[in-house]
Amino acid sequence: MDQSEAISIIALLGAAATLGCASLLDIRTRQVPNRFWIFLSLLGIALILLRMKMDGERSEFALILVPIVAILSDVYLDTEGDSALARIAPVVKYAVALISVGALGALWANDPYFQHLLAIPMMMMVFVAMYALDIIKGGADAKALIALSIVFPFVPAVGDLPLIIPPDPTASVLFPFAFAVLIDAAILVLFLPLGFLARNLSSRDIKFPQMLLGYTIDSGTEAPGFIWLMERVEDGKHRIYTRPRADEDTSEELLKLREYGRSRVWVTPKIPFIVPIFAGLVLATVAGNLLFLLFGF
Repeated sequence: MDQSEAISIIALLGAAATLGCASLLDIRTRQVPNRFWIFLSLLGIALILLRMKMDGERSEFALILVPIVAILSDVYLDTEGDSALARIAPVVKYAVALISVGALGALWANDPYFQHLLAIPMMMMVFVAMYALDIIKGGADAKALIALSIVFPFVPAVGDLPLIIPPDPTASVLFPFAFAVLIDAAILVLFLPLGFLARNLSSRDIKFPQMLLGYTIDSGTEAPGFIWLMERVEDGKHRIYTRPRADEDTSEELLKLREYGRSRVWVTPKIPFIVPIFAGLVLATVAGNLLFLLFGF
């Protein structure tokens, strides 16, 4: 076992243990405290410095921690209040991150090793943007992926794994391991509609597209936890929708639907996405980035 493989094993064990515990908590409560992702981020920073030393890389490469810490400070350190400082603080933090990424790129972007390090803050900002645009729904999901970006600047290679090898070295820079985890997790989630379809066909609940997105419950029962409604009564009219509304009072809306005459109501479950991320980590470790297989990169 060489040094790189040893670090990969440490990173994988740390990430798997953290995501495994977080998955159990996500299933039970749909909430995962920041301490999970702060620990994983600190582990990643420690492994970056350790790997650089073991690989004999120049110490100046540690400056990559400037944009990394700047982004983490915005993710975890909220400036309270409605002051000008509170409003401008996030802008300053991301300005520091962007300027430092640009400066460091100008210095060492041609170095193949540093390219992987430079991809860390860039991938972190991609995940922040995906959360801001509501592509990634949960804050814990985004923080988990941000932490994985730090832990895995390089694709973890253990023995003959992963099975799918990037076609060239730049592919793993353009599609870092954390992004592969997200893609693999998203592909796994795509199988959920098949499960909903089978369930609804067996119970003869046929309505498109709801039958691919959820299932029906009795409107007379107490509102179950961790669901969103796919229908409601507005202005005396029954309306169907598929985009969840996070601000709804489920019990109140069920009562309105029951009074309207709806005995069965379509709902969609709140997916504990940390679980697919955990599964995506395992799949990406064993198989690799499925994008390379699906699209022949």
